Amino acid sequence: MAAIPYQRFLIVKDGFYDDPDKVYRAAQEATYFEPEGYTGFRSTTVYHEPGIRAKLERSLGIRISRWDTDPSDENGVFYQAFARGRKKEIPGVHSDLPYTDITAVVYLTPGLPFDCGTSHWMHKRTGLCDPPSAAAARKLKMRLSDLREEFEADSQDRSKWVEIDRVGYRANRIVAYPSGVLHSATNHHGGGPNDVRLYQTFRIGVDRQGVETRIKR
Repeated sequence: MAAIPYQRFLIVKDGFYDDPDKVYRAAQEATYFEPEGYTGFRSTTVYHEPGIRAKLERSLGIRISRWDTDPSDENGVFYQAFARGRKKEIPGVHSDLPYTDITAVVYLTPGLPFDCGTSHWMHKRTGLCDPPSAAAARKLKMRLSDLREEFEADSQDRSKWVEIDRVGYRANRIVAYPSGVLHSATNHHGGGPNDVRLYQTFRIGVDRQGVETRIKR
């Protein structure tokens, strides 16, 4: 099978923001919508504190090559993830595009349970830990379209997956990994604005050589 277009890694660091309460308030006051064809309630604007790009580079040990400011690119947007009420959602296993980007998540809501963090998954039937590819479909003797449909159908059924990594939730913790890794929230939380799982996502293009150097240290 052809190699995946990235090397797997998982970076976890606490104390990301100097003033996390300020960022949490900004997330609470943001306006949210549910994009068509996607799950998750996303803020309509990005939130970039002064110096945030350099802070991410220092924290993750990488060099950013693409820095988007359009909210549709999800670089710096906030998300609401409800476990109860009319906005309730089941966390679905998925990957983000482009696969070779880095996805970085900062948890914002104080006091949530540890099991509201982030999980990485393996698809139980196929053994895949990465998105469906033409090479994987050939090995499984399937059409790529059918493999993608199976993953989509199974995305919210935890019995179809094996959890291979989990990062526990702590407010102001940053978690980063290749965007192509199959992942989801471990659990959502809350039913209202004061206890909902609020987090910020950065989706960034990176210097691949810099990432590989960082991983091999």
